[in-house]
Amino acid sequence: MKAAPRRARPHGRLSDNQPWMSNCRRDESVRLALGRLTGTLSNPNFRRYSGAQFLHGAGMWAHHLAEVWLVYEITGSAFVVGLTVAIRSGSAVVLAPLAGTLADRKDRRRLLASTQGSKSVVAGALALLALAMGEDLPLAVLFGAVAVLGVIGAIDTPLRRAFVRDVVLADGIDRAARLHTSVMSIGRFLGSGAAWLFLSLSAAWACFAVNGVTSLLAAMLVLRVVTTTATASKAARAAGGRVLGYLMRTPAVTIPLALLCSFTLFGWNLAVLLPVVADKQLASGAGTFAVLAQVMAVGSLIGSVMMAASRLEGARSLAILLAVFSAAMVPLAAVNHLLAGVAVIFVVGTFGGGFLSLSNGSVQTAADPRLQGRVSAAYGVVFVGARAVGGPILGWMVDAFGSRTALIAVGAITAACAGLGLVAAARSRSGAAGRELSGA
Repeated sequence: MKAAPRRARPHGRLSDNQPWMSNCRRDESVRLALGRLTGTLSNPNFRRYSGAQFLHGAGMWAHHLAEVWLVYEITGSAFVVGLTVAIRSGSAVVLAPLAGTLADRKDRRRLLASTQGSKSVVAGALALLALAMGEDLPLAVLFGAVAVLGVIGAIDTPLRRAFVRDVVLADGIDRAARLHTSVMSIGRFLGSGAAWLFLSLSAAWACFAVNGVTSLLAAMLVLRVVTTTATASKAARAAGGRVLGYLMRTPAVTIPLALLCSFTLFGWNLAVLLPVVADKQLASGAGTFAVLAQVMAVGSLIGSVMMAASRLEGARSLAILLAVFSAAMVPLAAVNHLLAGVAVIFVVGTFGGGFLSLSNGSVQTAADPRLQGRVSAAYGVVFVGARAVGGPILGWMVDAFGSRTALIAVGAITAACAGLGLVAAARSRSGAAGRELSGA
Protein backbone atom coordinates (compact mmCIF):
# COMPACT_ATOMS: atom_id res chain seq x y z
CA MET A 1 0.00 0.00 0.00
CA LYS A 2 1.46 3.32 -1.15
CA ALA A 3 1.79 6.14 1.29
CA ALA A 4 -0.33 9.19 0.54
CA PRO A 5 1.67 11.91 -1.17
CA ARG A 6 2.70 14.72 1.12
CA ARG A 7 0.95 17.99 0.50
CA ALA A 8 3.11 20.94 -0.24
CA ARG A 9 3.06 23.39 2.63
CA PRO A 10 1.88 26.86 1.71
CA HIS A 11 4.77 29.25 1.59
CA GLY A 12 2.74 32.47 1.77
CA ARG A 13 4.34 35.57 0.35
CA LEU A 14 7.96 35.29 -0.63
CA SER A 15 8.82 38.29 1.50
CA ASP A 16 7.37 36.53 4.58
CA ASN A 17 9.88 33.70 4.27
CA GLN A 18 12.71 35.99 3.18
CA PRO A 19 12.73 39.10 5.38
CA TRP A 20 15.66 40.50 3.45
CA MET A 21 13.28 41.29 0.58
CA SER A 22 11.23 43.60 2.79
CA ASN A 23 14.43 45.33 3.82
CA CYS A 24 15.34 45.70 0.13
CA ARG A 25 12.01 47.36 -0.54
CA ARG A 26 12.59 49.81 2.31
CA ASP A 27 16.11 50.53 1.06
CA GLU A 28 14.75 51.09 -2.43
CA SER A 29 12.16 53.55 -1.08
CA VAL A 30 14.90 55.47 0.69
CA ARG A 31 17.01 55.53 -2.49
CA LEU A 32 14.06 56.80 -4.53
CA ALA A 33 13.34 59.53 -1.96
CA LEU A 34 16.98 60.63 -1.96
CA GLY A 35 17.00 60.50 -5.74
CA ARG A 36 14.06 62.89 -5.90
CA LEU A 37 15.98 65.36 -3.74
CA THR A 38 19.40 65.06 -5.39
CA GLY A 39 17.86 65.40 -8.85
CA THR A 40 16.61 68.87 -7.95
CA LEU A 41 19.72 69.88 -6.00
CA SER A 42 21.98 68.93 -8.92
CA ASN A 43 20.57 71.88 -10.90
CA PRO A 44 23.11 74.78 -10.65
CA ASN A 45 20.32 77.32 -11.11
CA PHE A 46 18.38 75.86 -8.21
CA ARG A 47 21.50 75.87 -6.02
CA ARG A 48 21.98 79.60 -6.65
CA TYR A 49 18.29 80.23 -5.96
CA SER A 50 18.50 78.11 -2.81
CA GLY A 51 21.58 80.01 -1.64
CA ALA A 52 19.71 83.28 -1.98
CA GLN A 53 16.72 81.84 -0.08
CA PHE A 54 19.00 80.53 2.65
CA LEU A 55 20.65 83.94 3.10
CA HIS A 56 17.25 85.65 3.10
CA GLY A 57 15.90 83.22 5.73
CA ALA A 58 18.94 83.57 8.00
CA GLY A 59 19.02 87.36 7.94
CA MET A 60 15.25 87.82 8.11
CA TRP A 61 14.87 85.48 11.09
CA ALA A 62 17.74 87.03 13.07
CA HIS A 63 16.27 90.49 12.42
CA HIS A 64 12.70 89.43 13.24
CA LEU A 65 13.61 87.77 16.55
CA ALA A 66 15.60 90.81 17.66
CA GLU A 67 12.76 93.10 16.61
CA VAL A 68 10.13 91.07 18.49
CA TRP A 69 12.22 90.74 21.63
CA LEU A 70 13.06 94.45 21.73
CA VAL A 71 9.37 95.36 21.44
CA TYR A 72 8.44 92.92 24.21
CA GLU A 73 11.32 94.12 26.40
CA ILE A 74 10.33 97.79 25.97
CA THR A 75 6.56 97.36 26.41
CA GLY A 76 6.07 94.05 28.26
CA SER A 77 2.89 93.53 26.23
CA ALA A 78 2.08 90.57 23.97
CA PHE A 79 -0.57 92.74 22.30
CA VAL A 80 2.06 95.25 21.14
CA VAL A 81 4.17 92.35 19.86
CA GLY A 82 1.14 91.20 17.89
CA LEU A 83 0.68 94.74 16.62
CA THR A 84 4.30 94.69 15.41
CA VAL A 85 3.56 91.52 13.44
CA ALA A 86 0.46 93.21 11.99
CA ILE A 87 2.42 96.29 10.90
CA ARG A 88 5.04 94.16 9.14
CA SER A 89 2.45 91.86 7.56
CA GLY A 90 -0.31 94.33 6.71
CA SER A 91 1.52 95.67 3.65
CA ALA A 92 1.30 92.25 2.00
CA VAL A 93 -2.49 92.46 2.02
CA VAL A 94 -2.66 96.04 0.73
CA LEU A 95 0.01 95.65 -1.95
CA ALA A 96 -0.83 92.10 -3.08
CA PRO A 97 -2.50 93.05 -6.39
CA LEU A 98 0.42 95.27 -7.38
CA ALA A 99 3.03 92.75 -6.20
CA GLY A 100 1.41 89.86 -8.06
CA THR A 101 1.08 91.85 -11.27
CA LEU A 102 4.72 92.94 -11.09
CA ALA A 103 5.79 89.33 -10.54
CA ASP A 104 3.88 88.26 -13.67
CA ARG A 105 4.73 91.11 -16.03
CA LYS A 106 8.25 92.25 -15.11
CA ASP A 107 11.69 90.65 -14.98
CA ARG A 108 11.50 88.67 -11.74
CA ARG A 109 15.25 88.26 -11.43
CA ARG A 110 16.02 91.98 -11.48
CA LEU A 111 13.05 92.85 -9.27
CA LEU A 112 14.06 90.24 -6.71
CA ALA A 113 17.64 91.53 -6.66
CA SER A 114 16.26 95.06 -6.15
CA THR A 115 14.05 94.10 -3.20
CA GLN A 116 16.91 92.24 -1.51
CA GLY A 117 19.21 95.22 -2.05
CA SER A 118 16.61 97.62 -0.62
CA LYS A 119 16.19 95.41 2.43
CA SER A 120 19.95 95.47 2.94
CA VAL A 121 19.96 99.28 3.03
CA VAL A 122 17.09 99.53 5.57
CA ALA A 123 18.49 96.79 7.86
CA GLY A 124 21.96 98.35 7.72
CA ALA A 125 20.61 101.79 8.64
CA LEU A 126 18.62 100.33 11.57
CA ALA A 127 21.76 98.50 12.77
CA LEU A 128 23.72 101.76 12.82
CA LEU A 129 20.94 103.57 14.70
CA ALA A 130 20.60 100.74 17.24
CA LEU A 131 24.38 100.68 17.77
CA ALA A 132 24.55 104.46 18.24
CA MET A 133 21.47 104.85 20.47
CA GLY A 134 21.58 101.58 22.40
CA GLU A 135 18.75 101.26 24.92
CA ASP A 136 17.50 104.73 23.98
CA LEU A 137 16.33 103.55 20.55
CA PRO A 138 12.75 104.92 20.26
CA LEU A 139 9.92 102.49 19.65
CA ALA A 140 8.73 104.76 16.82
CA VAL A 141 12.02 104.21 14.94
CA LEU A 142 11.66 100.45 15.34
CA PHE A 143 8.05 100.55 14.10
CA GLY A 144 9.10 102.75 11.17
CA ALA A 145 11.70 100.18 10.09
CA VAL A 146 9.13 97.40 10.53
CA ALA A 147 6.70 99.25 8.24
CA VAL A 148 9.29 99.91 5.50
CA LEU A 149 10.54 96.32 5.58
CA GLY A 150 6.91 95.20 5.42
CA VAL A 151 6.41 97.11 2.16
CA ILE A 152 9.60 95.62 0.69
CA GLY A 153 8.56 92.14 1.85
CA ALA A 154 5.10 92.53 0.29
CA ILE A 155 6.74 92.85 -3.14
CA ASP A 156 9.57 90.41 -2.41
CA THR A 157 7.50 87.43 -1.21
CA PRO A 158 5.50 86.66 -4.40
CA LEU A 159 8.64 87.24 -6.44
CA ARG A 160 10.62 84.65 -4.47
CA ARG A 161 7.87 82.04 -4.74
CA ALA A 162 7.06 82.63 -8.42
CA PHE A 163 10.76 82.69 -9.31
CA VAL A 164 10.82 78.89 -8.84
CA ARG A 165 9.21 78.54 -12.27
CA ASP A 166 12.07 80.55 -13.78
CA VAL A 167 14.73 78.40 -12.10
CA VAL A 168 13.67 74.80 -12.91
CA LEU A 169 11.79 73.07 -15.70
CA ALA A 170 8.06 72.36 -15.39
CA ASP A 171 8.44 68.77 -14.14
CA GLY A 172 10.63 69.91 -11.23
CA ILE A 173 8.46 72.71 -9.86
CA ASP A 174 6.70 70.66 -7.15
CA ARG A 175 9.94 69.29 -5.66
CA ALA A 176 11.69 72.67 -5.94
CA ALA A 177 8.80 74.48 -4.23
CA ARG A 178 8.84 71.94 -1.38
CA LEU A 179 12.61 72.27 -0.98
CA HIS A 180 12.13 76.04 -0.79
CA THR A 181 10.68 75.54 2.71
CA SER A 182 13.60 73.29 3.71
CA VAL A 183 16.17 75.86 2.61
CA MET A 184 14.32 78.61 4.48
CA SER A 185 14.29 76.40 7.58
CA ILE A 186 18.08 76.01 7.44
CA GLY A 187 18.33 79.78 7.24
CA ARG A 188 15.94 80.20 10.17
CA PHE A 189 18.01 77.77 12.23
CA LEU A 190 21.25 79.68 11.69
CA GLY A 191 19.48 83.03 11.98
CA SER A 192 17.96 82.08 15.33
CA GLY A 193 21.42 80.89 16.45
CA ALA A 194 22.81 84.31 15.61
CA ALA A 195 19.90 85.92 17.47
CA TRP A 196 20.59 83.75 20.54
CA LEU A 197 24.24 84.83 20.54
CA PHE A 198 23.68 88.54 20.01
CA LEU A 199 20.56 88.91 22.18
CA SER A 200 22.39 87.14 25.03
CA LEU A 201 25.07 89.80 24.65
CA SER A 202 22.43 92.57 24.50
CA ALA A 203 23.58 93.39 20.96
CA ALA A 204 20.34 93.51 18.98
CA TRP A 205 22.03 95.84 16.49
CA ALA A 206 24.20 92.93 15.32
CA CYS A 207 21.06 90.97 14.32
CA PHE A 208 20.01 93.87 12.11
CA ALA A 209 23.53 94.02 10.66
CA VAL A 210 23.37 90.29 9.83
CA ASN A 211 20.19 90.93 7.86
CA GLY A 212 21.85 93.78 5.98
CA VAL A 213 24.83 91.66 4.93
CA THR A 214 22.87 88.51 4.01
CA SER A 215 20.36 90.50 1.94
CA LEU A 216 23.17 92.04 -0.09
CA LEU A 217 24.74 88.63 -0.72
CA ALA A 218 21.31 87.22 -1.69
CA ALA A 219 20.87 89.97 -4.28
CA MET A 220 24.23 89.09 -5.80
CA LEU A 221 23.31 85.39 -6.02
CA VAL A 222 19.94 86.10 -7.64
CA LEU A 223 21.67 88.07 -10.40
CA ARG A 224 23.74 84.97 -11.23
CA VAL A 225 20.65 82.82 -11.93
CA VAL A 226 20.09 82.01 -15.61
CA THR A 227 16.34 81.69 -16.26
CA THR A 228 15.09 78.54 -17.98
CA THR A 229 13.88 78.33 -21.57
CA ALA A 230 10.54 77.05 -20.21
CA THR A 231 9.78 80.42 -18.63
CA ALA A 232 6.55 81.93 -19.98
CA SER A 233 6.94 85.08 -22.02
CA LYS A 234 5.85 88.46 -20.67
CA ALA A 235 3.00 88.57 -23.19
CA ALA A 236 1.73 85.14 -22.12
CA ARG A 237 1.93 86.04 -18.44
CA ALA A 238 0.16 89.34 -19.03
CA ALA A 239 -2.75 87.49 -20.67
CA GLY A 240 -3.51 85.50 -17.54
CA GLY A 241 -6.79 87.11 -16.53
CA ARG A 242 -8.30 87.79 -13.11
CA VAL A 243 -6.87 85.74 -10.31
CA LEU A 244 -9.89 85.83 -8.00
CA GLY A 245 -12.16 84.05 -10.47
CA TYR A 246 -9.41 81.55 -11.16
CA LEU A 247 -9.03 80.77 -7.45
CA MET A 248 -12.78 80.34 -6.97
CA ARG A 249 -12.99 77.67 -9.66
CA THR A 250 -9.73 75.85 -8.81
CA PRO A 251 -10.13 73.73 -5.62
CA ALA A 252 -6.58 72.36 -6.03
CA VAL A 253 -5.37 75.86 -5.14
CA THR A 254 -8.23 77.20 -3.01
CA ILE A 255 -8.37 74.39 -0.41
CA PRO A 256 -4.62 74.51 0.37
CA LEU A 257 -4.88 78.30 0.69
CA ALA A 258 -7.82 78.01 3.10
CA LEU A 259 -5.91 75.47 5.22
CA LEU A 260 -2.84 77.73 5.14
CA CYS A 261 -4.98 80.59 6.45
CA SER A 262 -6.12 78.55 9.46
CA PHE A 263 -2.52 77.43 10.03
CA THR A 264 -0.99 80.92 10.11
CA LEU A 265 -3.87 82.81 11.73
CA PHE A 266 -2.96 81.62 15.23
CA GLY A 267 -1.00 78.35 15.10
CA TRP A 268 2.13 79.57 13.27
CA ASN A 269 1.98 83.00 14.96
CA LEU A 270 4.62 81.80 17.40
CA ALA A 271 6.49 85.11 17.30
CA VAL A 272 3.72 86.38 19.59
CA LEU A 273 3.66 83.33 21.87
CA LEU A 274 7.34 82.39 22.27
CA PRO A 275 8.49 85.54 24.14
CA VAL A 276 5.69 85.05 26.68
CA VAL A 277 6.37 81.31 27.04
CA ALA A 278 10.05 82.07 27.68
CA ASP A 279 9.28 84.90 30.13
CA LYS A 280 6.21 83.68 32.03
CA GLN A 281 6.16 79.88 31.78
CA LEU A 282 9.93 79.26 31.83
CA ALA A 283 10.91 82.36 33.85
CA SER A 284 13.81 83.08 31.48
CA GLY A 285 14.95 85.78 29.10
CA ALA A 286 16.16 86.48 25.58
CA GLY A 287 18.53 83.50 25.46
CA THR A 288 15.76 80.98 26.15
CA PHE A 289 13.47 82.73 23.66
CA ALA A 290 16.12 82.37 20.94
CA VAL A 291 16.78 78.72 21.89
CA LEU A 292 13.09 77.88 21.48
CA ALA A 293 13.05 79.62 18.11
CA GLN A 294 16.15 77.69 17.05
CA VAL A 295 14.69 74.33 18.07
CA MET A 296 11.51 75.15 16.19
CA ALA A 297 13.64 75.92 13.10
CA VAL A 298 15.39 72.53 13.41
CA GLY A 299 12.03 70.76 13.59
CA SER A 300 10.76 72.77 10.64
CA LEU A 301 13.83 71.78 8.62
CA ILE A 302 13.39 68.08 9.35
CA GLY A 303 9.67 68.18 8.59
CA SER A 304 10.13 70.07 5.33
CA VAL A 305 12.93 67.78 4.10
CA MET A 306 10.84 64.70 4.88
CA MET A 307 7.90 66.21 2.99
CA ALA A 308 10.10 67.19 0.03
CA ALA A 309 11.24 63.55 -0.26
CA SER A 310 7.78 62.05 0.26
CA ARG A 311 5.02 61.27 -2.21
CA LEU A 312 2.27 62.78 -0.08
CA GLU A 313 0.05 65.17 -2.00
CA GLY A 314 -3.40 66.71 -2.02
CA ALA A 315 -5.68 68.61 0.33
CA ARG A 316 -6.48 65.53 2.44
CA SER A 317 -2.82 65.07 3.41
CA LEU A 318 -2.59 68.79 4.22
CA ALA A 319 -5.65 68.63 6.48
CA ILE A 320 -4.24 65.61 8.34
CA LEU A 321 -0.91 67.40 8.88
CA LEU A 322 -2.80 70.44 10.20
CA ALA A 323 -4.74 68.23 12.65
CA VAL A 324 -1.53 66.69 14.01
CA PHE A 325 0.07 70.14 14.28
CA SER A 326 -2.90 71.45 16.28
CA ALA A 327 -2.68 68.48 18.65
CA ALA A 328 1.03 69.21 19.21
CA MET A 329 0.28 72.82 20.22
CA VAL A 330 -1.79 71.90 23.28
CA PRO A 331 1.02 70.27 25.38
CA LEU A 332 2.98 73.52 25.11
CA ALA A 333 0.44 74.99 27.53
CA ALA A 334 1.66 72.63 30.29
CA VAL A 335 5.37 73.36 29.83
CA ASN A 336 7.24 74.59 32.94
CA HIS A 337 10.80 73.42 32.22
CA LEU A 338 13.16 74.18 29.37
CA LEU A 339 13.73 70.55 28.32
CA ALA A 340 9.99 69.92 28.07
CA GLY A 341 9.57 73.14 26.12
CA VAL A 342 12.35 72.14 23.72
CA ALA A 343 10.76 68.71 23.12
CA VAL A 344 7.28 70.10 22.45
CA ILE A 345 8.42 72.99 20.25
CA PHE A 346 10.51 70.55 18.20
CA VAL A 347 7.40 68.48 17.42
CA VAL A 348 5.41 71.64 16.64
CA GLY A 349 8.16 72.81 14.28
CA THR A 350 8.41 69.42 12.55
CA PHE A 351 4.74 69.19 11.61
CA GLY A 352 4.57 72.92 10.89
CA GLY A 353 7.51 72.70 8.48
CA GLY A 354 6.00 69.65 6.79
CA PHE A 355 2.70 71.48 6.36
CA LEU A 356 4.35 74.55 4.83
CA SER A 357 6.44 72.44 2.45
CA LEU A 358 3.43 70.51 1.16
CA SER A 359 1.17 73.57 0.91
CA ASN A 360 3.74 75.55 -1.07
CA GLY A 361 4.40 72.64 -3.44
CA SER A 362 0.68 72.04 -3.94
CA VAL A 363 -0.14 75.65 -4.79
CA GLN A 364 2.86 76.35 -7.01
CA THR A 365 2.35 73.14 -9.01
CA ALA A 366 -1.40 73.61 -9.51
CA ALA A 367 -1.14 77.29 -10.48
CA ASP A 368 -1.61 78.39 -14.08
CA PRO A 369 1.85 79.56 -15.33
CA ARG A 370 0.28 82.74 -16.70
CA LEU A 371 -0.94 83.59 -13.19
CA GLN A 372 2.06 82.30 -11.24
CA GLY A 373 2.99 85.66 -9.75
CA ARG A 374 -0.57 86.57 -8.83
CA VAL A 375 -1.24 83.16 -7.28
CA SER A 376 2.04 83.52 -5.35
CA ALA A 377 0.84 86.95 -4.20
CA ALA A 378 -2.43 85.36 -3.03
CA TYR A 379 -0.36 82.76 -1.16
CA GLY A 380 1.59 85.62 0.44
CA VAL A 381 -1.60 87.45 1.37
CA VAL A 382 -2.89 84.36 3.14
CA PHE A 383 0.42 83.46 4.79
CA VAL A 384 1.35 86.96 5.92
CA GLY A 385 -2.09 88.57 6.06
CA ALA A 386 -3.53 85.91 8.36
CA ARG A 387 -0.67 86.55 10.76
CA ALA A 388 -1.38 90.28 10.57
CA VAL A 389 -4.98 89.66 11.60
CA GLY A 390 -4.25 86.93 14.12
CA GLY A 391 -1.23 88.58 15.80
CA PRO A 392 -3.06 91.33 17.74
CA ILE A 393 -5.95 88.99 18.58
CA LEU A 394 -3.55 86.36 19.90
CA GLY A 395 -1.61 89.01 21.81
CA TRP A 396 -4.84 90.22 23.43
CA MET A 397 -5.73 86.63 24.37
CA VAL A 398 -2.32 86.13 26.00
CA ASP A 399 -2.52 89.42 27.94
CA ALA A 400 -6.11 88.78 29.05
CA PHE A 401 -6.08 85.04 29.82
CA GLY A 402 -2.43 83.97 29.89
CA SER A 403 -0.32 82.00 27.44
CA ARG A 404 -1.57 78.57 28.63
CA THR A 405 -5.23 79.31 27.92
CA ALA A 406 -4.30 80.92 24.61
CA LEU A 407 -2.33 77.84 23.51
CA ILE A 408 -5.24 75.50 24.28
CA ALA A 409 -7.62 77.78 22.36
CA VAL A 410 -5.23 77.89 19.39
CA GLY A 411 -5.05 74.09 19.29
CA ALA A 412 -8.85 73.74 19.40
CA ILE A 413 -9.49 76.37 16.69
CA THR A 414 -6.84 74.93 14.36
CA ALA A 415 -8.14 71.37 14.87
CA ALA A 416 -11.67 72.50 13.94
CA CYS A 417 -10.32 74.07 10.74
CA ALA A 418 -8.48 70.84 9.92
CA GLY A 419 -11.78 68.95 10.23
CA LEU A 420 -13.46 71.37 7.83
CA GLY A 421 -10.52 70.88 5.47
CA LEU A 422 -11.02 67.12 5.46
CA VAL A 423 -14.68 67.60 4.56
CA ALA A 424 -13.81 70.04 1.75
CA ALA A 425 -11.15 67.68 0.37
CA ALA A 426 -13.61 64.76 0.36
CA ARG A 427 -16.25 66.85 -1.47
CA SER A 428 -13.67 68.00 -4.01
CA ARG A 429 -12.61 64.40 -4.73
CA SER A 430 -16.21 63.21 -5.10
CA GLY A 431 -17.01 66.13 -7.39
CA ALA A 432 -14.00 65.38 -9.59
CA ALA A 433 -14.97 61.69 -9.74
CA GLY A 434 -18.55 62.63 -10.73
CA ARG A 435 -17.30 64.86 -13.55
CA GLU A 436 -15.09 62.06 -14.84
CA LEU A 437 -18.03 59.61 -14.86
CA SER A 438 -20.34 62.08 -16.62
CA GLY A 439 -17.62 62.79 -19.18
CA ALA A 440 -17.17 59.06 -19.83
